[in-house]
Amino acid sequence: MVQSHIMNILPRRLLASLWASQETRISLSHLMPVASHASKNKLKHHDHQHYPAAVSSSFLCSELPIRYTHILRLLSTLHDDALQTPLIRNVTQRYLIDICSLLHPSLRQTSPRSFSHKIHKLRQRQAQSLIWLRYALASSSTATSHSVMLMDHINSISLSIYCFLDQHVSCSNSTGNQVQTLCPVEIAHQAVADARKTCGDTFGDSSIVPPVSIQKQHSPSQQDLTFTHIPNILHRVLYESTLLALSAHYTQVSTSSMISTTSISSSWLKRHYRRLFRSTQHDGGSPLQLDVFGGPTSIGYRLNSTATLSHRDLHHDIPRDLLGVPLCPSILRRATHHPSPASVSMPSQQQQQDEYQDQEQAEWNMWSGWRAAKTMASHFGGNLDVVSADGLGSTMYLALDRDCHFLERYPSALFHRHSSSSHRRLSLQRASSELDAFLYATADPNDNSNNHAIHYTPATHHHAVSLTAAVGHA
Repeated sequence: MVQSHIMNILPRRLLASLWASQETRISLSHLMPVASHASKNKLKHHDHQHYPAAVSSSFLCSELPIRYTHILRLLSTLHDDALQTPLIRNVTQRYLIDICSLLHPSLRQTSPRSFSHKIHKLRQRQAQSLIWLRYALASSSTATSHSVMLMDHINSISLSIYCFLDQHVSCSNSTGNQVQTLCPVEIAHQAVADARKTCGDTFGDSSIVPPVSIQKQHSPSQQDLTFTHIPNILHRVLYESTLLALSAHYTQVSTSSMISTTSISSSWLKRHYRRLFRSTQHDGGSPLQLDVFGGPTSIGYRLNSTATLSHRDLHHDIPRDLLGVPLCPSILRRATHHPSPASVSMPSQQQQQDEYQDQEQAEWNMWSGWRAAKTMASHFGGNLDVVSADGLGSTMYLALDRDCHFLERYPSALFHRHSSSSHRRLSLQRASSELDAFLYATADPNDNSNNHAIHYTPATHHHAVSLTAAVGHA
């Protein structure tokens, strides 16, 4: 029903043109603040004239609908049975609603403060949508080779959307997360400290978390390690990598000790872990070592660990904590449970608190895991990789390009899989046909309104176009 109302408002031809449109790729240089020190007071009053061009209201209202539609195009490659699942249908409806909001003329004419508030809401909605997609495509019970590849592409587009929204909010609220010159050693210390704190809070004792030695590798040819990047993106990549190494080390020590926690007291177990970590340090220093080095064209990190990583740690999965408990259950429940109006009741205070907490943590949990960190590392020309072998430990490599004019990575090749090399742009007729098929596949089967056949049944002229094309090819 919601999708039918959306299509009554949003012209189908406009949505088809977005379906066929190509993205405008940006670089870190397009996200750099352009305001000088003298104009900082104007920024506090939300003067959009001093915003970076890539986060201005006019650019966001025109570019974000294209990228939202590209995610729908990726979802259209799923099987019809997958498109009928509640998670995919809810994500589709949510993106259609967000596209309507961004294309509405009143949004461009609203006040800067109201526009920034709307962008903040869109950032929260994007986080929840990505979590739904991870549950739908990356869950161990539903994941396939096609869905895993699809999740990688969706992560790339979602990260670009998140950068637009987050950079606008950062400029609006002066949060300090704008693109800026960073010291990679300082970010490494912050990320390692946060990862060790998470492990300590999860396992109940920070003293059993192994230390991480951070060393700056000096190079005669390149002494300056500063470079331009987004602070929270670099922090999150290092945080997820360190957290994975710490978790693997903790698991390996637990397995090798052959101790059953059911028969031995927790205090004895903690003392045993301390002795193991202490003996490891005496044998060869810290079990984890993070090296930071720089060259003329890139900044690099190398994280060495004595623990071996499992294949499951490196694959797509739903958001989980270190103990394997799924995160954001209330967000998932909101998408999969649709009670009848007669059975709807007011949620309890505890349920309201859980939902509020999940909403607040959704923006953090949507980028959890190794695959998300790999996407963030490669978005602006970097690379994150790992080598792991039993008995030898593991080494993670992170390389980031110094060139702030490097264009973002975007999975455009997937969008042009049906087009010839000479005509890479998708035709409007084919886009309209694909759009109709996708809307028909994701329509609510319980929607018996009169508009159902009008809005979701593919029009007959599309069949005529297909027949003409077939005759032409013959």
